[in-house]
This record gives sequence, structure tokens and C-alpha cells, in this order.
Amino acid sequence: MEWYTCLEHYHRTCITLTDLVVGNEYYFRVFSENMCGLSENATATKDSALIIKEGMNLKIPEYTDYDFNEAPHFTQPPSTPLLSLATTPRSTAASAPTPDRRCSSQKPPVQCLPLFLCSRPQPKVIWMKNKMMIIDDPRYRMFSSQGVCTLEIRKPSPFDGGTYTCKAINDLGEAQVDCKLEVKGGFTFCELMTRGVPLHLIDKYMNEAKNTEPERK
Repeated sequence: MEWYTCLEHYHRTCITLTDLVVGNEYYFRVFSENMCGLSENATATKDSALIIKEGMNLKIPEYTDYDFNEAPHFTQPPSTPLLSLATTPRSTAASAPTPDRRCSSQKPPVQCLPLFLCSRPQPKVIWMKNKMMIIDDPRYRMFSSQGVCTLEIRKPSPFDGGTYTCKAINDLGEAQVDCKLEVKGGFTFCELMTRGVPLHLIDKYMNEAKNTEPERK
């Protein structure tokens, strides 16, 4: 606090001060003086004097913060509930492998299932296949970024067909959406073996492929 002298050698007990700055707050103290000098202690005002300009009072409105939290919900479920992955037709292989059978090396296909999700706080996303949770399976990769949940299926085969469920959970609720995937195409026996398809499913697939060939002709 900075003090400055506004009047000296004044003989009255009351005074009116002018030229005070609007918006400033002032404290006052008074010394008594005689022929011997000033008093050691001064009398100070208990309350301050705030110079307010009329008509300039600003009342700040109170705003309530908007709650952006919401339960998970899928904004755009799959428009087509049945997703088909077609591959290039191949000649049907035998039902058992032979030592001199060779497989053509091609870039493995990938099937992605994207879903659009709104949620705050960020939810926990769970993917399931036929009501069974997908955990630590190298054939699947799961992504969740900026409201898009994606399941990537590497080297899809008939074994990967089924109903996939995406489930999102946070503190406010949960939501889930189903998507049916059907894999179609002329896979060879060697391709299905390298993709880890069980033998009983390979035999079933090969028999179905043989039965459908006469119908196509």
C-alpha cells in the first residue's frame, strides 16, 4: 500500500477531498500537528472508500457448465446386416494334402468391420463372435479412435463367418450392435489349412463347394 499526503497545515476537523480516481480504493489516516511537530501515531480509517462511477456497475452472469457426459450409443449401425467377402474362384482341391501340392503366395486379404460410436467418458469396447469374447487372438485386431470402433480380421476364411457383436460400456450405461459376416469364395484346401481352419469345417466347406459346382454349370 502506498501513502501520499493530500493536505497539510489544515485547522478544521472535517474535509472534502477531490480529484480521486474512479475505481480506486482509498484508506485515510490523520496526524495531529503543533509547534513541536507531528504526532507519533496517526488515526486511520477502519473501512476503505471505493470510488464507484454511477451506471458502470457490472454484474457478471452465472453460467452452469454443460454436462457432456453420455451413455454409449452407436450413431450409425451397419446399413447392411449381411457382409459378404468374395474371393477369386479357385479349382477345388482334394480332401487330403499330398507332399507335392504347392500353394500360390498372395497378399493375405483383410476384412474390416467399422462401427461409429458416441460416448463420454471413453468407454470400454468389447468384441464378441457368436456371443464369445475375442481375447488374444492373433487373427483379429481391434481399434478404437475418435468414435470409430473397428475389428480387423486377417486372412478371412469360412470359419470366420458368424455374428459379431461390438459392446461399449462406461459409467453411464452400455450399448451393443450386431453384424453378421458371411465369407464366400473358392478357397483351396491349402489356403484353409494355412489359415488355421479346423479339419471338420474344411471338409464341410469342400463338400458344399462340390455340390454347388453343378448348379453353377
